[in-house]
Amino acid sequence: MKNKLLLMLVITIAATACQVGSATDESERMYQLASPLTKLSAAVESTCFYKNPPPGAADQMLLNLAIVHDATLLEPFADFKLRAECKQQHGFVLVCSKDGDRGLLEDAGCSGKLDSHLWKDHKKSCEFTLSVQAICDVP
Repeated sequence: MKNKLLLMLVITIAATACQVGSATDESERMYQLASPLTKLSAAVESTCFYKNPPPGAADQMLLNLAIVHDATLLEPFADFKLRAECKQQHGFVLVCSKDGDRGLLEDAGCSGKLDSHLWKDHKKSCEFTLSVQAICDVP
């Protein structure tokens, strides 16, 4: 009886440790992507503001225009789905899970810091949430 109780306790602790480790791994990965994302969103911002992309340019087309000078900007995001769009000549980038079901990180190129850690809220879809007025100080 004691052995069974001890075994169940060990299994419970091990399962909990694996879950905590998994959450910690995701947190660490998301924080590691913050710097590369701000660089990518700055490139998208530059494209939206200065390069006059075609109307409706978004996602892969906009990303391709933004990285012409440095294709390595996309490398950290090989395991993710990326979305990009221009809002009132400002660039926004959204990092989603590879299957596109969940938004993870969102950044506006007009600000110096990473703007939104969507991964903390597991209910977010792969849709833009940031307002150009709130982030970019646009009336």
